[in-house]
Amino acid sequence: MTIMEDKFRKCRAILLDFGGTLDSDGEHWLDRFFELYQQAGLDCPRDEIERVFYLADRICCKNPLVDRLGLRELMKYHVRLQFEALKLRDRTREDSLVEGFCSKTEKILQRNSLLLGRLKNRYRLGVVSNFYGNVETLCDEAGLSEHLDVILDSTRVGLSKPDPEIFLLAAKKMNVEPAEIIFVGDSHERDIMPARGLGMKTVWLKGANMRLPENPGPVDCRISSLPELELFLS
Repeated sequence: MTIMEDKFRKCRAILLDFGGTLDSDGEHWLDRFFELYQQAGLDCPRDEIERVFYLADRICCKNPLVDRLGLRELMKYHVRLQFEALKLRDRTREDSLVEGFCSKTEKILQRNSLLLGRLKNRYRLGVVSNFYGNVETLCDEAGLSEHLDVILDSTRVGLSKPDPEIFLLAAKKMNVEPAEIIFVGDSHERDIMPARGLGMKTVWLKGANMRLPENPGPVDCRISSLPELELFLS
């Protein structure tokens, strides 16, 4: 057993972020949409895409009906809000963005559902996500829920990362101590730093466009795709 593997030897649970972690290999949704706009031939400035993306985010968080939406319905709503804010009326390109986002996401969720099924034999598993209220719906739809002991959605529980209380709530629900948890996430600021502050082991899923705060601090393990976690822990 290597020194690195020994760090994780006493861990009994794995907590994972959802967006950017379970649904992609460390890619932020904003970066994915910027690429999709380019692929669709929509020459929108990045700062405008960022503006309408976060506007759609805020609206989704405030709409109680969103908690019933699966992936494709959520993306239709999200992209429609973006296009309305950009004053774009182009249903063909709108549908193209939805399809581009969802088809890639569905493949990765299917892959990661199989992965969680294997990890479930050794660890308690959970999701802690800053989301719109429907992360449990998405987990159900993708077949993830059957492998998970806890699913915490910030909109549902009234707590959001990096608040340590949402991490502690997950630990309590899984009946494990923070020091027995491996936290896997793509955000240093929202995932890695607060988890490390509570004594959890940390795995950073780093995407192509990494976002690092000042003085991000150490991380126990870096991976580029979630299946690498299984290889590392085997």
